[in-house]
Amino acid sequence: MIPAALSFGEVLTPLFFYVVIVAYMAFVLVSAWQFSRRPEPGRTMRFINLTLVPLGVLVALVGVLAASFNAFNQQEGTPSTTWAIVMVALGLGGSSLLLAFEGFVLRSRVHSSNEDRRAIGLRSLSLIATTVPLVVLGLLFVVLALRISL
Repeated sequence: MIPAALSFGEVLTPLFFYVVIVAYMAFVLVSAWQFSRRPEPGRTMRFINLTLVPLGVLVALVGVLAASFNAFNQQEGTPSTTWAIVMVALGLGGSSLLLAFEGFVLRSRVHSSNEDRRAIGLRSLSLIATTVPLVVLGLLFVVLALRISL
């Protein structure tokens, strides 16, 4: 009975993290889409949405794939699993931070309705709230990776 429970836990734990990462990627991409649809006089915000945010999500996706291949092969590859976690945390955290900053800028420029401003503000606050743990996790793993490498 214990081997079955152990294999069940070994399957569900990575599956849970994949679901969480995919859900967070979807949240970041939906936020980018929502912010890019706003009428903006300058092109700076659209440039951020269409280049830097997808780049951060792509870095996170490469990190997920690298960690997955390393786990399936039960070996450390290039990049190592620690650096793959750094890629996921800082890629998603950086994208989320950029979007939160953009949301606060958009909120200050929107003068149409209080509901619209409140929706943008809540989206920006949720992006900031999820950025902090990701960046802390990424920085902790950077320190861990550098200690192991030295």
